[in-house]
Amino acid sequence: MDSLSSPGALCGAPSEVERAGDGSAGCRAYAACFPVARFAVPCAHAEPASVRPSRAAGPQPAAAGSRRNPTTARLGGWFYGVAAALAFGVTGFGPGDRLAAVLVIVGLLVLAVIRVLIPLPAEPDAAQARRYLHRVWAVILATTLVWGGFSAWSQAALPAPAPLITLLFSGAFGMAIAHTLCMRRLPSALAILMVMAPTLVVLARDVAFGVGATWVVYTVYMLLVMRRSHREYHTRLTLEEDLRHQRDLFERRSRIDGLTALPNRREFSEALDRTVTADGGAGSLLILDIDHFKRINDSFGHLAGDACLIEFARRLRDAFDGPGEMCARLGGEEFGVLLPVGPDSAHARAERFRQALADGPLAFDGVRDAVTCSIGCSGYDARRHGDAGALYRAADAALYRAKLGGRNRTERAD
Repeated sequence: MDSLSSPGALCGAPSEVERAGDGSAGCRAYAACFPVARFAVPCAHAEPASVRPSRAAGPQPAAAGSRRNPTTARLGGWFYGVAAALAFGVTGFGPGDRLAAVLVIVGLLVLAVIRVLIPLPAEPDAAQARRYLHRVWAVILATTLVWGGFSAWSQAALPAPAPLITLLFSGAFGMAIAHTLCMRRLPSALAILMVMAPTLVVLARDVAFGVGATWVVYTVYMLLVMRRSHREYHTRLTLEEDLRHQRDLFERRSRIDGLTALPNRREFSEALDRTVTADGGAGSLLILDIDHFKRINDSFGHLAGDACLIEFARRLRDAFDGPGEMCARLGGEEFGVLLPVGPDSAHARAERFRQALADGPLAFDGVRDAVTCSIGCSGYDARRHGDAGALYRAADAALYRAKLGGRNRTERAD
């Protein structure tokens, strides 16, 4: 019953709340507010949804079977009113009970409407999620309090079969709360007690001590189930966080060159595509190649060659670290630079870097050696370059001319 009325279920389908950014400070708090939320782990006894993907890819659709329809997810609050109406409907009651029936049913239905009308957080912010959670819990506790009072009254004053109906529904509501409102123990325990305790008082007083004792055992069992569900929920939540962290770590590493810590060719290619497709397409591309790199490997060894690449990458990063600028290792001894400037400015900066490199020997692996590079430069022109590949080929052709021209030089694309 109440599995459809938990705070998380009231959020609707996961797509309504899964926009929380990965790695945000309030991500765990946000998820803890909603059983169907950022981590999509309702509780140990509910159907888990798939883990939301990385921020690079953006939210992706979960399997259809793991998503809750937002309309269905808001139905839980209505079951209390339906249960009360059923108890009154199958029971003959006097004129004096008619007003009480109307008040109870209308009161529960009004609370159900309020639950539906509580606005979802506009932004995936932990503070907004907590405020939303407090409102939802207030309505849930009010609903369980009204139901508990009605259930106790039905045991004491209504003819059969109303007491049996309310007894069955009280057990169902209490167990549903234990399973699906397990995120926070205190309000969940209060909700269970509000459903169960009023009936317990009447049963112990008016029916039989044994029946009341049975109800006590049932209530304690619900609280233990809720406690275990709470523990399992947070264990799953922690596991989801760890898995997401590992996924994000692998995603970052798949875009970073392991030796130089610069972006790799994949990341650079995507940035180049964005540069070309951006409004105006303003930008320039540099492709750099270390001259005679094989000589360094042959003379000093491959470890020294790796150290040379690391030091060259550091120099490159220091020279091109402005806003909108990007350096990357494209492979081997070849590097790329994206600049948000025209070809004239890009050529001038490339030439300054080349000259500074030639004038200052690189220190690597206990060696100081003169290292030079050849550079190809091309500015993006929408009339000449239809896509990122055309821009890259133009810069690569300029690099080839620089090598043919004797190396240690900068060439512009035709």
